Amino acid sequence: MTSEIQHQLCKHIAIKGHESICENFGYNWEMDVASLSKSGLLHEYEVKISRSDFLADKKRKQIKFSHYEVRNERTCPHYFYYVCPENLISKSEIPIWAGLYYYSDGEIRLIKSPKRLHVAKIEVEKVLRKMLRLNIQRKYLGGSMLTYLNRKITEKNKSYDKIETLFT
Repeated sequence: MTSEIQHQLCKHIAIKGHESICENFGYNWEMDVASLSKSGLLHEYEVKISRSDFLADKKRKQIKFSHYEVRNERTCPHYFYYVCPENLISKSEIPIWAGLYYYSDGEIRLIKSPKRLHVAKIEVEKVLRKMLRLNIQRKYLGGSMLTYLNRKITEKNKSYDKIETLFT
């Protein structure tokens, strides 16, 4: 279900006109979906499909973002959203700085707009290069470079294991 929500969310963001979108984007931490608006603002979307995952993550995010309201941070997204199946998370449960989208029947619907976390400019070119690199690697290598290399190492080790069993 997470990938289904991510796909519909990316489609929704593209229709809104964001310049670049990347799923499972690691900038300083992993973002389920990240997008860069035409004005160079970084948006982070955290997809939640279970209550327990949301409650555990809420504590981590509260610590991570609480100080960004006061301090400018070049690596922090400007906006943060939770995205979940309809009514999994109530509007009153999310932090004041976070936004909320519901997913239902293949549609993404904004429930609450987030507050802007900071006004600092991020390194747009650096973010765009990383998004482009990840999208290219996923398309042509089937995953990020690290995933691709790990897969190759695993395949190689399986070959060695087969050879080893022939001699034992």
